[in-house]
Amino acid sequence: SLKASGWAKFSNDGKLMHKGRIIPDKELNNCFKIHFITERIKDLFDKVEEVIIEDVYVGLNPKSVIWLSRLAGAVIDEWVDYKYKEVHFMTASHARALAGINGHSHKCEVQLHVIDKYGFAEPQIINKYQKAIDDLKLQYKKKKLTRGQYKYRLDKLSKGIDAETGISEDAADSIILGLAFAQEKK
Repeated sequence: SLKASGWAKFSNDGKLMHKGRIIPDKELNNCFKIHFITERIKDLFDKVEEVIIEDVYVGLNPKSVIWLSRLAGAVIDEWVDYKYKEVHFMTASHARALAGINGHSHKCEVQLHVIDKYGFAEPQIINKYQKAIDDLKLQYKKKKLTRGQYKYRLDKLSKGIDAETGISEDAADSIILGLAFAQEKK
């Protein structure tokens, strides 16, 4: 997104090498956010053979779709300038399924999957968040929470996971895209 974009680098055999996120100043105009993000991404192209971009989900707010498409176009342009190769696109739900997660999982579940897979947190932290997610799912299933309350609390868990482990939604999504791409290449 223009608020924060995750990135991950994988080896040719599918091992996670580096990860992070790019966060432009929130005061910047969207055009300058795109410029900021693409300049940082360009710096990451060294020794990269493939670029995978999360495909835009069109169910979002139309303005978001437009700006995300512009960001993707800017990244494509930088990559083609650098390597003269096509980028690969993958939807989040397809990538999640290939990585062994339900395609419709909430962001906090994706973060937890990544944290568990790569050992980015101690087991007690992973268990704490998994229990919180399971509890929320049960409350929602028993209709003790509205959909809005459920999503709000999952979002809060996501922010807590980020604060406690350093794995943001954006970084987790980019790692899942890389895992899925490696899985498809097999």
